[in-house]
Amino acid sequence: MDRELYTCKKVGLSEDDEGFPEGKEQLKAHLIRERSKKPAEVAKKRFKEKHGSLYCEICGFDFSKKYGEIGKDYIECHYTVPASDTPEDYKIKPKDIVLVCSNCHRMLHRRRPWLKKKELKKLLKTSEIAYLFPKN
Repeated sequence: MDRELYTCKKVGLSEDDEGFPEGKEQLKAHLIRERSKKPAEVAKKRFKEKHGSLYCEICGFDFSKKYGEIGKDYIECHYTVPASDTPEDYKIKPKDIVLVCSNCHRMLHRRRPWLKKKELKKLLKTSEIAYLFPKN
């Protein structure tokens, strides 16, 4: 990489101009805990029956309203109980699942311990208020 950088700099280019190597195949082996799809399916079904559509329980984002047909019935499921914290025979329940958009899902997982639904909702509300009413 140093040689590539030297060559780029020598002719007045940066890494951004040259690009970055990508796509190298690697073999990785690690243990994962698989989740059953059934609790997520049940959680989505119950939520849709109750609310008429699937939307983020934190920010209210609705994929179908934003993206139309391609976003219909799309939502991510956040498991409030990390698989890594459960014994092998643990039984997840649909009530342990929060339906969230991609952005909120990423923020929930941003740091350990994971944020709870209430905590992220509060952060979002606080940041919206700060945006609407800046303290200049």
